[in-house]
Parts: sequence; structure tokens; C-alpha cells
Amino acid sequence: MDKKKKRRRTRKPKVVLPRKQVFILTAAIAAVCICMLCVAVLTAPPAAEDFRQPPAVSPSVPAPVTPQTPVSPSVSVQPPISVQPSVEQQPAKQTSPTEPVSVPEPSLPIVPKEPVPPVHPEFDLIPTAAPRAVLVFIFDDGGQNLDQLQPFLNLPFPVSIAVMPELVHSVESAKRVRAAGKELLLHQPMQAKNLAVNPGPGAIHPDMDRDAVRKLLHSNLQKIGPVAGMNNHEGSLITESVTQMDAVLDVCAAEGIFFLDSRTTADTQVPAVAAARGMKIWERDIFLDNTPDRRDILDQLYRGAAIANKKGYAVMIGHVWSPQLASILNELYPLLKKKGYTFSGIRGLYEDFGN
Repeated sequence: MDKKKKRRRTRKPKVVLPRKQVFILTAAIAAVCICMLCVAVLTAPPAAEDFRQPPAVSPSVPAPVTPQTPVSPSVSVQPPISVQPSVEQQPAKQTSPTEPVSVPEPSLPIVPKEPVPPVHPEFDLIPTAAPRAVLVFIFDDGGQNLDQLQPFLNLPFPVSIAVMPELVHSVESAKRVRAAGKELLLHQPMQAKNLAVNPGPGAIHPDMDRDAVRKLLHSNLQKIGPVAGMNNHEGSLITESVTQMDAVLDVCAAEGIFFLDSRTTADTQVPAVAAARGMKIWERDIFLDNTPDRRDILDQLYRGAAIANKKGYAVMIGHVWSPQLASILNELYPLLKKKGYTFSGIRGLYEDFGN
């Protein structure tokens, strides 16, 4: 018993804290831990991905705008407006506060330049026109195709177009020529020396007498008239006949129209028959498109210009079926005009060269 009492007496007394103090101590320790954690988070370096460059933003998709300062809940914030930059309006360049902002100078109004005609070295061979040199262009074989005819109606200068009779498009072609303000001719078919060549419907044949020739011509003129004149289609045989060509000139005189000899034969009797009657006729100087080659057509044009400079005018015959004649003349027209040439139909020649 005495030993047990001694042991009990020698034990250290237990320290018992009040419950209130324990709660306060625990809260203090927790507060210190939270403060240490906040300090660690605030002072920690940013994560590795924060150092990456932001992805490039296409001009057509503007980058989202992040507000740099806190916004009061009472202030309403409008969503950013996406603006698509046009070609003339490029995105604005970012400038620092210290960098001076350059103000662009006002641009002057753009004045459109006059179109410059293309330069064709091949046209340099055309001589400068003599005073009052006149070019007369006549295009034969109208009445066969309306599409082929149209480019010649569109030429920007006076021309003559000769339409054959009794073809599918003869009447319509004649109407379009007159409506376009061009000079209309009857392209009268006549038999060639080669009897195998068919001159076409409404033609003068060698077995026709004077009355038959007159009757035929009046019929053809009535179908496509009124016309300013007449020239021959083929006809190397008929134009060598004094009798038949005298009948042709009878009709021209009666109708008040001129006759143009296409000169399909060197033995033509038309000038002699006209001289005997005291009648003025006209003659072809140049065939433009004996070949479809561009170089050959240009060479013929150079020859025609030289003739016009020598005698005052040149009568040049082409054909409406020529594939590039109209386009060549369109190209050449500004240069010919610049070099001093004038353009006319046959009627326009009477004032200066009719005697």
C-alpha cells in the first residue's frame, strides 16, 4: 500500500486547457497556414505556357478584346464589334504613347488616262497623206451571210457595200446597209470567161440581148433598191461586150446611179462605152484580199495609199467573207486618220473628181 501511494504521489500532474483556448489556438494555426499558402501562390512564377506568343489573328477575324481594368457591375459593357477591313482600309498600326502618329496626306483625285492605241510597226510603211487624199473601200458579195456582213457595217468610217440579188439574205442585207448609213450598191452578177463558173442568180449571160439585160437589171434593182450605184460580180466575159455593157449603162443613166467597173479583165470595154456616151464611170484600183494572208492585205493597203497620194483617191475592193479584213481596217483606221487620209463612198468623189 505504501508503495502504491508513493507512485501516485510522484506522477506529474496533467495539463488540461480549457476548450475555448483550444479553439482559438487551432484557428490561429489555420490562419497562419492559409496566409503562407496565399503568399506562395502570389509569388510563384507563371507557368511555362504563359510565355508562348499568342496565335496570329487573321485580318478578317479580329482578336477578342480583354479588359485591362476591372469594370464596375453597374456599368454595362458592349460586346466588341467585328469590322471586316476592305482592300482600301488596312488594320491600324499599333503605336506607343511616345511614338508620333503620322497623318496621311490627302490623295489627289485619279484622272483616267485616255486609251493609247496599240503600236503596230508593220503600219509604219503607210506614207503620210497628200492634201485631200481619199480612200474608198467597197466590200462585195453581200447577201450571203448576215454575220459576216455585220463587222463591215460597224466600221467607223464611210464604206460602200455591194449586195448580190436573189440570195437568201439579199433583201435583209440591203436594209441593214442602209440602216447603218453605208453606201449600198447592186453587185450585179455577170458571166465570166470561164463558162464553168456560175455567177449566181439574176446574172447577165452572153446570150441576152439589150432588152433582156435592161429588164433583168430593173428587176434586180427593184428587189434590193434604192441603191447609189452598181458594180459587176465576176463578168470578165460580159464587160468585154460593147453591146451588153451599153445596155447596162442605159439602165444606170435612167436610174441616176453610177457604175463601178471591178476590172475583172484587162480587156474591159466599159471605159470606152462610157466615154462614147459622155458618161462618168469609176474603176477599181486595188483588190485587198486576193489572199487571206494579213501581210498581203497590208501590202495592198500600202499600194492603195500610194495611189491615193498620186491621183487624189484610190478605190479598193474587198469581200465581206474575208475573215480578218474588217479587224485590220479597225486597227488601221486611227493611224490612217492621223496621217491625213479621208474616207468616202463613191458618191462623195463626184464633187472633186466627177468630171
